[in-house]
Amino acid sequence: MKTRFYIEKRRGKDGRLLTRSRPLFMTVAFHGNRLVVPTGIHIDLKWWDHEGQKVRDLCMDAPVMNDWLGALEHAAGLAWKALAGRPDKPGKADFRREFDRLKPKYSGGFFEAMFLFIEEGRERWSDGTYRKVRTFYDQFRYFEQESGYPVRFDTMNAQFLLQFCDHHRAHGRSAVTIRKIVNTLVWFLNWASGCGYNVYTDYRGFYRLLDRPGTASPSTSVSLEWDELMRLYEHPLEEPRKERVRDLFCLMCFTGLRFAEVGHLTREDIGTSSLVVRKNGRDDRQVPLNDRAAGIIEKYRHRYYRDNLALPPVSPVTVNKYLRLLAKELDLNREVPDPANNARKVPLYEVLTAGAGVQTFIMQALRLDIPAAVITAFTGVKSDRRLKSLQQEIAKKQMQKFNQIG
Repeated sequence: MKTRFYIEKRRGKDGRLLTRSRPLFMTVAFHGNRLVVPTGIHIDLKWWDHEGQKVRDLCMDAPVMNDWLGALEHAAGLAWKALAGRPDKPGKADFRREFDRLKPKYSGGFFEAMFLFIEEGRERWSDGTYRKVRTFYDQFRYFEQESGYPVRFDTMNAQFLLQFCDHHRAHGRSAVTIRKIVNTLVWFLNWASGCGYNVYTDYRGFYRLLDRPGTASPSTSVSLEWDELMRLYEHPLEEPRKERVRDLFCLMCFTGLRFAEVGHLTREDIGTSSLVVRKNGRDDRQVPLNDRAAGIIEKYRHRYYRDNLALPPVSPVTVNKYLRLLAKELDLNREVPDPANNARKVPLYEVLTAGAGVQTFIMQALRLDIPAAVITAFTGVKSDRRLKSLQQEIAKKQMQKFNQIG
């Protein structure tokens, strides 16, 4: 079985190609049959990436639409698997009937379905349960913003669980609290599966992974090599938005700050040789500035932003979108493990997010033999797993040097 996506190309009565609001279709080919399935999505012709089989990143709501296309493709695979045991060859009608039974409902995406979950439950839940789920929603949004992890139904897997737990440990939450948060997540995912919004089942192994820590797949961190970072840092840019995104990301790479921390810096937090990261209810963190970080901050020192912010406010969605565009322009196409599926290799520019900033800082600091305790003081990252994971990546590359002997 093979699936493909395509956008309708049709000419109007005047003979000119129609380009506005064209429908997307999925084709399923098997045993000499070709089945056409409407996806329900309509986009302008310019937003369709034929080679990449996806909606272009610059299109509004591209992540949601591509998530839906992936869910349809996954459902087609499930339908084919269900029919594979039949003694006779299934036909188009058999496949369509099985596919219609298994395909998900279109909710718009993970967070849209979570919002529906909250709205449906608010009338029958107690006030305490409603507050708990609303807090859970806010925590998830913050996790997505700070980590840069692609939160979708298809990424709810072992890799996600490791990063999600590390995120909450870094914020001082106990194992008991983390388990309660995972309980709420599984509750929501079971609801989404029952309603037909979700067709992915990896999350059902979350409790087993929590009970046996260390048995899940090791976390793979996306980070830039030094030469890649320098190509991005020194790349001349004329478009202000791209320049701001590049500067904020490079600042994270040179200081170890997370995206959320950079976004909350005020003018009072910036000194001549260091900056202060302020945490509600926790000790403030002082971070020294190297020359490159100081140079980026100096560029914006005499510009003024709302709420007395020291740096231009940019949303995480905008940062991730323009980072990938810049990385593609610079041919940063080194193959790296897909954070959502370690078994798959993808070009770096496809998975580069704001979360790679702190990973890049840690990786380069380890290569400079800066002690882990000092790196923790700079970054506030208290997860040994993240540091150990990056140390292991460096060790693997160093071990390859033995292959050059003789």
